[in-house]
Amino acid sequence: MARSRGRARSKKSSNPGSGFVRALFSAIGSLWRLLAKALGSATRFVFRGAQELDPTHQRDGIAFFLFILALIAAAGTWFGLDNFAGHATYSFLYGGVGRLALLTPLIFVYFAYRLFKAPDESNETGRITIGTLLLVISTTALLHLLNGSTGTGATAMRHGGGWIGYGVSKPLVALVTNILAVPILLIIFLFGLLVITKTPVSKLFSNIARVFALGGAGIAK
Repeated sequence: MARSRGRARSKKSSNPGSGFVRALFSAIGSLWRLLAKALGSATRFVFRGAQELDPTHQRDGIAFFLFILALIAAAGTWFGLDNFAGHATYSFLYGGVGRLALLTPLIFVYFAYRLFKAPDESNETGRITIGTLLLVISTTALLHLLNGSTGTGATAMRHGGGWIGYGVSKPLVALVTNILAVPILLIIFLFGLLVITKTPVSKLFSNIARVFALGGAGIAK
């Protein structure tokens, strides 16, 4: 009885099918490790080469990339490109920023133009980027509130300020209600304009006073 069990076990252990499966999985694992190593080496080579590029070429590359994004955004939002890329772009941009998506190609083109024209003015570009972000945040939130997009469906997002507008306006309204949310967002919008134009508030007040003074002088005449 014991001998028959031993022979059965030896037959099972010597099953050629199990050995083939183990060898197959081992080969697949080795191939996967080889591909991962090759991909990692290629990625490191590309990034190392990109880091060694001249800084002006790096900035030009970013500018060209922004210009390509502008073309893709225009195809999806302005021209209604009827394919996967067009539908995906439309859904992504309108879902993200709502009606403001119509301006995204212009925003990309503007920053690409700045990098081409003034590549060394990184501080100025950073300042304008911050101001633009403030404008986007405040505008999308205002669009969401003024459009009355209270839902979270795709249609409500696209007709309002997108998920960004919803994400900004919803907690703000819950905190201070609509009555205060709108003026707060308008103040953020104004601050974004001041940041972009590099205009301090004191200069803004002096310009307003100068305009009123000129208007008063004109009326007096």
